[in-house]
Amino acid sequence: MPLAEAEALLAGHAATSAHIEQHDSATDLTALRELARTCNHFSPLFGIEEAESPECLLLDVTGCEHLFDGEQGLVDRLAEDLRQRGFQVRASLAPTIGAAWAAAHCFAKPHQQPALCNVGLDEALAPLPITALRLPLKVIETLHELGLRRIGQVRALPRETLPSRFGPELLLRLDQAFGDAPELLVPERPLEPIAAVWVTDEPLTDRESLKFVSGQLLEELLGRLKPLREGVRQLFCQIKGTAARPVELVVNLVAPSDITKHLMELLNLQIDRADLPEGISFLRLEATSVGSLAMRQRDLFGIETDADTHREVSSLLDRLSNRLGATAVVHAVLVPDAQPEFTVRHEPCVAERRATMSSLSPLRTQQSAQTRPLRLFAPPQRIEATAAGPEGAPMHFHWDRRDHRVIRSWGPERIETGWWRDDAVCRDYFRVVTQTGQHFWLFRCFDQAAWFIHGAFD
Repeated sequence: MPLAEAEALLAGHAATSAHIEQHDSATDLTALRELARTCNHFSPLFGIEEAESPECLLLDVTGCEHLFDGEQGLVDRLAEDLRQRGFQVRASLAPTIGAAWAAAHCFAKPHQQPALCNVGLDEALAPLPITALRLPLKVIETLHELGLRRIGQVRALPRETLPSRFGPELLLRLDQAFGDAPELLVPERPLEPIAAVWVTDEPLTDRESLKFVSGQLLEELLGRLKPLREGVRQLFCQIKGTAARPVELVVNLVAPSDITKHLMELLNLQIDRADLPEGISFLRLEATSVGSLAMRQRDLFGIETDADTHREVSSLLDRLSNRLGATAVVHAVLVPDAQPEFTVRHEPCVAERRATMSSLSPLRTQQSAQTRPLRLFAPPQRIEATAAGPEGAPMHFHWDRRDHRVIRSWGPERIETGWWRDDAVCRDYFRVVTQTGQHFWLFRCFDQAAWFIHGAFD
């Protein structure tokens, strides 16, 4: 959406809750196509709308309804699946692409997805605004100037006069919506899995042989990625033997890698710890997540660069995460929450990437960063303090078995939030400097009528 519209929607909200990025139409298009491919379990024919800035998924679900207890069940399941991934959804089902687009945009609510297959299109589409016909803005403005605002009003006009008065696209869009003109869905091609398979009639009996075969498969897999300049971000290994259930191993990486030695070290860690079946006769490696490799310019004198250091750190994190477990190696992620205790959460360094808004870091201004302490006490520690009036700054406080006299203070900064957690807070924060030069962050809690120390700037 335009920046002005986004700022209007954010009016009245804290600035730190906004995350603003430059619009990248190419990235949006790629993400929309990837999202369409994830809907292949609802229909074998899926794609995106043909538009200058596409924003809709299209699925031909003919013959798939019975798998989901009918048409409405299919639409509901699809919408719920997308919501669970963090998307806001408007969905509908109709005999034509134009009618489905109109229904989804004009009277589908987040909790209601209408299916128009069993309803007459004339009756269903007539009361909808003409914007539901996907017309150019200039044509819509002309129709509005003539008092034509509903599809039914336009349909009532003589057909032969429409092209000369409004151009050929109006009649085409009308016919497409009502099924009188064909409109094809251009399907997205499902991505072929990047995998390598080994099968034998002479089963393997030891781990070293398994590692050798795994190395050969990995070389084959990386050879397919090399022309694409992509590396492995997640590696899936399936091992089958005489046991009924196969053994499945997963290797996660912090950053994409195409280095065979590094990937084999991580895979060997998993193989050494796995309870392998007897008589291994099937092995499959698949790059279930890939990413573009960082471009590297060689240094003439062999001097170590920041990129080299970054790769070394990534390799270390990969080894630790795959040896100790993903949850044992974490990093801090900023969260758009006004309450200081909840502004940071810890996530695994090699966690599976998900394109949701919750993974975005909040916008942090230079001013807000300077007014937050380097250390936060968890939980805030209660102190005895004397203030200059009911809402004034603290003058003295006792903490850590010492008396502290405040010689300078800034504030108050009111933080009132958390009502959705059933534990709302109302606090006035003050930055203070004591007679010993220490810099602390204190707050008055109105609910408890008490003072707390929440952090230190030293």
